[in-house]
Amino acid sequence: MKLPEPPPPTLRLRLDREALAANWRALDRLSGAAAAGAAVKADAYGLGVDTVVPALLAAGARDFFVAHWSEVPAVLRHLEPSRLAVLHGPLRGEDAQFARATGVRPVINSLHQARLWLDAGGGACDLMVDSGINRLGLPVNEIGDPLVAALEIDTLLSHLASADEDEIATARQLDLFDEAIARLETLGVRPPFIHAANSAGMACVRDNHTAVRPGLLLYGLSPRPRSPEIPVRPAMELRARVALVKRVSAGTRVSYGGKFVAEKDIPLATINAGYADGIPRTDAMRTKGALRHRGADLPVAGTVCMDLTMLDASRAPALAAGDEVTVFGDAPSAWDLAGWAGTNAWQILTGVGSRVPRRYLRGGGAV
Repeated sequence: MKLPEPPPPTLRLRLDREALAANWRALDRLSGAAAAGAAVKADAYGLGVDTVVPALLAAGARDFFVAHWSEVPAVLRHLEPSRLAVLHGPLRGEDAQFARATGVRPVINSLHQARLWLDAGGGACDLMVDSGINRLGLPVNEIGDPLVAALEIDTLLSHLASADEDEIATARQLDLFDEAIARLETLGVRPPFIHAANSAGMACVRDNHTAVRPGLLLYGLSPRPRSPEIPVRPAMELRARVALVKRVSAGTRVSYGGKFVAEKDIPLATINAGYADGIPRTDAMRTKGALRHRGADLPVAGTVCMDLTMLDASRAPALAAGDEVTVFGDAPSAWDLAGWAGTNAWQILTGVGSRVPRRYLRGGGAV
């Protein structure tokens, strides 16, 4: 049977295309002569590559980065293959053959991956240098290997471990990256694009770097909470609708384990969103967390459930079923939720569940 159209969603993640494009332009200006690319892995940080990638292309972004080969087809609907790099590189011969067939650039992280790529026929690729994060990347002392000399390197890159926390460690990493650049030059190799700056490293771009690859900043969030130094604005907002409001008396226990006990008579609001949708289920969320309705903070009342969260609506006496509550956006921010979850804003964004519809703003109005 043909199903009717479903009713309007009770929760939604909204993305402001104009804010996203403005953020990219601001970061491109900040990077000076270095060209700004864009990290769109994990479905553009959970916001949807089908909207994010075209918006960034229109703003002027050149290069795009994903982590897995499975992410390639969705992104290639929107751009030329040569503009896309896969950070994890070829783990098997099949990966290298896929890169050759599609034309995307593998990021080579080891001599083994270099061999896989060359055995598949080679071509344009990127080379990741491990300058100190000890994650992926070729050690600097292996750059002189003949396999590296045989690569057709489009971009040389590295990844900073603590650019938003430790200036000394970051400077050591960048010095080691400079050594890698110099070693490549002794092989007669000077890649046209060189970069180490992710969002946290935007203030660390050196004169010999020709590109940057921001991620979190594109979406309007600083790599550290409440850091004002980079001019971006939030480009996303998660909202949920109120399913029920009822008055409960003093002494009423709420949610699993009854860990919240009303100290007085309060209006209790239940929203149609829980930890399956990205609201952290932690003790700090239960005791300190608060969502927002029209400027009023609504403290979380009890343990967050999979599909529902209860709120003390005392500060919003007119709140009613069908009204919307902001889970994160301007306030509370994704960093606020991260603080209550004991994590970071990256995990909050990418943790928004797949059942949450993505809705997009165009010119300040909802699509």
